Amino acid sequence: MSRQVPGVVETSNNLGMVALDSSGGSCALMIRSLVESGSAALADEIVSLFALSGSVAVKAGHYPGWAPNPDSALLSLCQSVYRREFDGDARVQVIHAGLECGIIGAKYPGLDIVSFGPTIRGAHAPGEAVEIGSVGRCWQLLRAILAAVD
Repeated sequence: MSRQVPGVVETSNNLGMVALDSSGGSCALMIRSLVESGSAALADEIVSLFALSGSVAVKAGHYPGWAPNPDSALLSLCQSVYRREFDGDARVQVIHAGLECGIIGAKYPGLDIVSFGPTIRGAHAPGEAVEIGSVGRCWQLLRAILAAVD
């Protein structure tokens, strides 16, 4: 759990896919973390545990973390634009998910990044759905934010 953001998972591991055949098997694990050191440490621990059992583990496909920045100037701008556009405060939250912001932020360290999107229910599962009205609100917000950027 995160010490920076109470109630939010900082680092986790997900068993994604298992394949078995007569010669053996394999599994794919997905590690996520808000901080790079957390994902690296957990990956190393998993590789070590597999080695102790006489199995081989290979690290591949790293997904960069993206730590929240409560002092973000862009976040502040987005909140004020949201307030103006929708006459209320935006719900700002930190979620434990793999976002493109981590990939972009790894390529451009120090870049001020925020993420927002429509309301999605049951993401990545059968029955996944998007609230159509929220897509229009996101488009309105994006246009207003871009217009407000100096």
